[in-house]
Amino acid sequence: MMFRWLSLNESALDPSEHAIWKISALRIILASGFLLEAIVAIDSSLQAIAVGSYHILWIVGFFYAVLGMGLYYSARNVNLSAGILIATVYGAAFSIVAFIDQFEIAKLGFLFIYTTPIIARLFFTSRLAVILMALNVLPFFFLLRNQPVFNFIGINTTLPDSHTYIQSLLFLFFNICIPLAVFRVLHALDASALRHRKATTALEISHDQYHEIFQNAGSPLLLTDAHGIILQANHLANSLLGRVVAPATASSKDSTLFDWLSLDNSIRLKGGNPEDGANLRMSAYRTRDGKLVAMESIAQTKNEHYIVALRDVSNLHSIHHALELSQERESYLSNHDKLTSLPDRDMLRKHLKDVLAKADQGKVTALVSFRLNSIRHANQKLGIYVGDILLRRFAEELTAALPHNSFCARLRSIVFSFVVDDFSTPNEIIKMVDHVRHALPKEIDIDGESLLIQFSAGIALVRPGESEPDDLIRRSEVALDTARRSSDPGATLFDEEDEAEIRRSVEIEMGIVSGLRQKEFRLVYQPKVKQDGSLAGVEALLRWQSANLGNVSPVEFIEIAERAGLIRDISNFVLNTACAQIRRWLDQFGFSPVVAVNLSASDMARNDLLALIDGICAEHAVEPSFLEFEITETGLIENEVQAIRYLDQLKERGFGIAIDDFGTGYSSLSKLSHFPARSVKIDRSFVAHIGNNQKSEMIIKAIVSLAGILSCKTVAEGVENLAQESFLRDIGCDYFQGYLYYRPLEVDAVSLLIQKNSVILDEVLAS
Repeated sequence: MMFRWLSLNESALDPSEHAIWKISALRIILASGFLLEAIVAIDSSLQAIAVGSYHILWIVGFFYAVLGMGLYYSARNVNLSAGILIATVYGAAFSIVAFIDQFEIAKLGFLFIYTTPIIARLFFTSRLAVILMALNVLPFFFLLRNQPVFNFIGINTTLPDSHTYIQSLLFLFFNICIPLAVFRVLHALDASALRHRKATTALEISHDQYHEIFQNAGSPLLLTDAHGIILQANHLANSLLGRVVAPATASSKDSTLFDWLSLDNSIRLKGGNPEDGANLRMSAYRTRDGKLVAMESIAQTKNEHYIVALRDVSNLHSIHHALELSQERESYLSNHDKLTSLPDRDMLRKHLKDVLAKADQGKVTALVSFRLNSIRHANQKLGIYVGDILLRRFAEELTAALPHNSFCARLRSIVFSFVVDDFSTPNEIIKMVDHVRHALPKEIDIDGESLLIQFSAGIALVRPGESEPDDLIRRSEVALDTARRSSDPGATLFDEEDEAEIRRSVEIEMGIVSGLRQKEFRLVYQPKVKQDGSLAGVEALLRWQSANLGNVSPVEFIEIAERAGLIRDISNFVLNTACAQIRRWLDQFGFSPVVAVNLSASDMARNDLLALIDGICAEHAVEPSFLEFEITETGLIENEVQAIRYLDQLKERGFGIAIDDFGTGYSSLSKLSHFPARSVKIDRSFVAHIGNNQKSEMIIKAIVSLAGILSCKTVAEGVENLAQESFLRDIGCDYFQGYLYYRPLEVDAVSLLIQKNSVILDEVLAS
């Protein structure tokens, strides 16, 4: 540690921090003087005590304190520590000359100050060293006179061995302290020289490597100054430019780059790497021998020189025209439909953008869309290949029927749109569209087959100040969809009500997804009662209170969920919520009514329906006897084979099966025998006409009679008055459900009803 503290390793720091050796040399002088001269200080102090010269002790202590302070500041302030050292040297010389009365000994003190220029140059500047050299001339003249300089009366530090002490101090200071410091400086210089030699060697190696890379880079490279004068050029660059350079003058400045390139014959070419997506323009210049050369890149160096990479583009120029034609063709294909060669949707948007920007407020502009409805029949009858031919032929007939220079595009698969402008009124546009419709053929012959042409037409008028094409396209498709669903063969104008209906449908579809996630859906339960009024079970009914749409009726959102494929998520929610509630009632009362859950036609088409039901029941520990599944006749008929298989397996597991809205479907009564139903529900549309429609009453009687034959229970829906109840009771209906008894109830109300029925049941059993 001591040697590391004294001889600091300058290689551990950045070479620019050259002052590190100064600290080391300074510490060597101070520390060596502090330690080595201690022998003289101790012996002289003991001798001073023996002769009673106690003031010598104070002088020795003072100088050691100053040396210690110099050591302390050597790590904090090199200049301050070096200044203390110089002051100490002058102070020691002054003390020897002034306080020793023997001139031969005293004059030796002047020798100390001859070292101060060296110390000043080491740690300060040459100017200070020269000043001290000049200052030291004065004591030198005193020594030449060989006479005592001065002596303070009463202060005498002369000891018997003073001559030995002074000679020892001179020996230690000049022979050890100063040489060690000089050795340290020389070591630093040697290390610096070694680093310089290594750096020079590395620089030479780097230069050789640079030269090799420059010459063998694989591309023509030039090094020029700011004026374009060629400083260096590799072999490829010289060969490309036609420069012949002798080896002795290979790197000499001979001419500028543009002396070898003709600026007058420059051309513009597309450059860059197509794989990287580059599509840059670059200038190509003619060389003296007719080659085309492009400056591929220009990079500036630190010393204001430039590295220029050249490229031989002679072959590129020969295919430049072909490339432009190819790119134009590619651009055309990317913006046009491949089947019909009509502009695609993106091109239509761009065209509409321009039309809307230049729209004349005094004129009526519209986007008209035609939908080829008969394409499905052609595909089914003759195949997709013939269907594609029909689409292409229809596109040709449509463009031929349109006014000259009309912009027509294929909006999507079987929808074609064209822009109509420069008309005064909407009626003129409608007449023009009707003219186009009548101009189109009624049939098109393809490979000997006569294919019927049926299409719908929708019109969306440009609104004042409208600037966005997407909204106009959307409105034309809304009008087209309305026309397709309408029995009117004419063109349909966009209608705000149609837009509102479609927007409402989209909002509900999006709301179902967020509503399930935000727990906006809940179940209510409508009780079913027996003839004696006791609770027979409950039907789970879904309700949705949307944060954005408010209270949405199941009649509205169930149909949209079916169409959008979201009914699966709704069924999962209903089944899971119903089973969880059954488990809570069982835990609370030890009893739960049978809960009826509706299954849709989409549910019957699911491959995972049975696994889903089994998994949810197992998760909530609910026995199958507590669940009943209701499915409509329509849901049974749409996928009859799989529906019967599912219902049979559910019945085997112990679940109840009920046919909902019975009598409103399209199945024959004979098919009822194939369904494993435990009960049938008489639709409310029949119950509502009891008392004023004999046909409805006869249908109800037939349903009850048929259910009895098949050992099924009957449930009447929508019972709202006593007359209906009386009729149903008289013909033998088993269960009743409707506002006469209970409206759909929240969970808490059903819990109170269960508790009430439990008390009644306990009283009956107790009696």
